[in-house]
Amino acid sequence: MGSPVGPSCPPSRRAASGEGGTGAGAAWYICTGMDWQRTARLLRSEGADRPPLVVRRNRIPPGGAHPGDMHYELELGVVLRGAMERESGDDSRIVRAGQVWLCGMWEPHRFRALERCDVLVLLVRPELLALLRLGDAGDTGERRWLLPFAIPPEARPQTQGAARREVAAWARRMLATVERASDAHRLLEQQVLLLELLLLLQRDWQPPACVRVDARGGERIDRALGLLFERRGGLSAVAAARAVGLPRNRFNRLFVDLMGTSFAEFAARHRLGGAAGDLCRGDEPLKAIARRWRFTDASHLVRRFRARYRCTPARYRARMCAMGDGEAV
Repeated sequence: MGSPVGPSCPPSRRAASGEGGTGAGAAWYICTGMDWQRTARLLRSEGADRPPLVVRRNRIPPGGAHPGDMHYELELGVVLRGAMERESGDDSRIVRAGQVWLCGMWEPHRFRALERCDVLVLLVRPELLALLRLGDAGDTGERRWLLPFAIPPEARPQTQGAARREVAAWARRMLATVERASDAHRLLEQQVLLLELLLLLQRDWQPPACVRVDARGGERIDRALGLLFERRGGLSAVAAARAVGLPRNRFNRLFVDLMGTSFAEFAARHRLGGAAGDLCRGDEPLKAIARRWRFTDASHLVRRFRARYRCTPARYRARMCAMGDGEAV
């Protein structure tokens, strides 16, 4: 059947020539380097009451572009038809029909369509995958479902050759769940299909040597993530290390190796994102939101929010209420 995954598509960072589109598509390239990430829009997050998996189909005209956003949910997308250029961090690549993209938590990303595109987008709450266990995974130990989203973008799995046809067939099955009326089994079926795609992507894929760790270490990090999610980010690195039976320094090194950031930074982003989600759901006082997400007080939340997202919580709430729920692509 051929190798299901191969080297990622080669990076492609073209000048603002307008190739593949004009207008917004061409303008997308005016902001180069890391500048666009500092203005990436924080999307609305619905918090714990949001479904663990949301599946959307989006159609994008030629040259259509998205200036950049980031969100709490993991993102996994499949191109059904057409081609687009996607950028995550400083990695840029072409994604074509039958190929995928993955985005981690709070990872700035953007795209432009090189031609008319039809895409399937899955927004996945990290909790769905962090503690998922499906029995013995053989010699490799427990499978780490979060790993493909956590490693650097250029090292994530990608489909090549015959695997693109497999992904296209998978996408038709997932699309059928989107197009039919909601029923009691749809969400469960979509979650099973998500795992099927992740298995396909990892079938012959190996993470880079810099993030390969023993299976036991990966399982401990996932346990720490589960505790962090349960406690709304109110868990220190010391407490997390103790809970999973690791010395603090070993835990910190392992977390950075697997997740690409420190536990403290990850927890801070989780708390800020949770607070952002609560801001969108009504007029609850900022003081109550700050207390729920373990900030010292409202002024502490304001300072951290402004430093991270370059706007105040009040401005963010007003903007999100005016525009409704943002869509990630």
